[in-house]
Amino acid sequence: MRSKASLRVLSLNLQQGRPRDQFARGLSQIARLRPDVVLLQEADRVATAVDHTSQVARACGLKHYQFLPGRSTWATILPLLNPRAKRPGEDGTGVGIVSRFPARWHYHHLKTNRPLARMRNLHVDMDQPRQVLAGTLDVFGQEVTVASTHLSWHVGVGEDQLRQTESFLQSLPGPWVLGGDFNLRSNRSIWPSLVHGKTYPADKPRFQLDYIVSYLEACESSIHHFAFSDHRGVFAVINLD
Repeated sequence: MRSKASLRVLSLNLQQGRPRDQFARGLSQIARLRPDVVLLQEADRVATAVDHTSQVARACGLKHYQFLPGRSTWATILPLLNPRAKRPGEDGTGVGIVSRFPARWHYHHLKTNRPLARMRNLHVDMDQPRQVLAGTLDVFGQEVTVASTHLSWHVGVGEDQLRQTESFLQSLPGPWVLGGDFNLRSNRSIWPSLVHGKTYPADKPRFQLDYIVSYLEACESSIHHFAFSDHRGVFAVINLD
């Protein structure tokens, strides 16, 4: 039996479920970890065609889930165009959370406060919209806020967005557990990393980009290679005492 004083958390960049012919096998591998919470990045939701977050929830037998897309699928940020920031449950590519426990959902779209690289001298700043999705869970009567994010790969921008994410989470009930693809080769969070090891690229990982961070402690941690995705997943059993 699982301890009421712990939370089993997996964070994984799905790479939009590619290769698609291995996605079902990968779902079975995720389910075997018996997670209480799965934090997803690069998940898709496209009307009736695909909903990665709900598929992970069904595979794991978990009832509570939410998805937050970026402004659009495969979006770029255009200086003269400010697309409408999307809301939870809309279609697109973004971050998701699957939970065993009931949740109150919160979200925040992250800002890019530095100049980005230009594409072939055109006035197009190349990056994906970035966001953070959080759920304040009721874990056997104890509140815990978990969150998923996918930060920019541009130098300095990802760390700026990590600061924004931390400030946003600290406006919500603690303790906090943040997981995601930080696109940083070392943990720059104010909170310690609970999992240490190389996660990217999945087949022959050379460095760590994927983290679970918290001031809570983990009694167990591991890194997992799934049948799909170019990232390995990070897993931690987190003490809530």
